[in-house]
Amino acid sequence: MSFNGASWLRILQSIPMGFLFIPITLAGYVGLAANKNNAASGIMNFMRNIGQSIGTSTVTTLIARRTQYHQAILSEHTSSGHFQATAAGLGSQLSSAGLGAYAAHRQAVGRLYFMLQSQATALSYVDVYWILGIGSAIMFFLSFMMQKNEVGKGENMSVH
Repeated sequence: MSFNGASWLRILQSIPMGFLFIPITLAGYVGLAANKNNAASGIMNFMRNIGQSIGTSTVTTLIARRTQYHQAILSEHTSSGHFQATAAGLGSQLSSAGLGAYAAHRQAVGRLYFMLQSQATALSYVDVYWILGIGSAIMFFLSFMMQKNEVGKGENMSVH
């Protein structure tokens, strides 16, 4: 991937942030008296930091656990004849490249294990993206249940 392509992807990822954080911040001030703006701002920043920390650790834990799950499922197929034939074929290729028979077999099994781990990790990321997508969809629909701002009810206040 080129730097230019990565830069444009990052710009495209950042554009929706304004459509997310501004409404969330404004929703936090609905029906709030002007003298409580500073306290509300502090609480919202605190909760955002705590939420990010909890979210990061939750996603990391989910990825680790789903990787272990998928690794266990995929490793069940290592007793099949196809796996043994693949390991033997790769071992013979490595042996013909100059490794000893024992080292070639260990190298072949190690490479296949690395592939198994890579596939398990990729599947765990797919699972976590599904979970996050479903959670986001639920929150989207729940946002329509939020309290509406009544025009003229609040005092003049500036949101910062």
